[in-house]
Amino acid sequence: MGGLKEDKRLYDQKRAVLGNLGLLLWILLGTVAVWFYYPLGAWFFLFFALFAVYGVVRKKLCKTCAYCKACTQGWGKLAELVFGKAELGGLSSRSLLGLIVFVNVLLTIVPAAFIIASNFQVYVEFKIAVLFLIVLFSIFCGTSKRKLEFMKN
Repeated sequence: MGGLKEDKRLYDQKRAVLGNLGLLLWILLGTVAVWFYYPLGAWFFLFFALFAVYGVVRKKLCKTCAYCKACTQGWGKLAELVFGKAELGGLSSRSLLGLIVFVNVLLTIVPAAFIIASNFQVYVEFKIAVLFLIVLFSIFCGTSKRKLEFMKN
């Protein structure tokens, strides 16, 4: 039990806030991407993405208080999962990888498919800029992980 106290993480409040704001911006960019193709579908995407990321994924990350020094109710872990090294206690590396893939597919692949389909209908440079920003978020999320450190869990 002594090793568990050393493994406890203190999540920086500023990093948690900035990470969650970045995640919210990523969701909003995805919503704009879907809006170009199907405005009503954009509302469904927005509510589903908010529920899936901030409800389901955040709750899956926050299973026990034994791994945190201060309670962030999953907000710090969510920011760390998406934009950090994903060294989170209490979950296997396979579970973490599944959550990362789910978030990336939901917030990158789905909006990208809609915006590409929309661009075939009517080409607008702004759509390309939105697609570029969405892909940048995905790249930033992927490059923030270090394979060796991620696989330690």
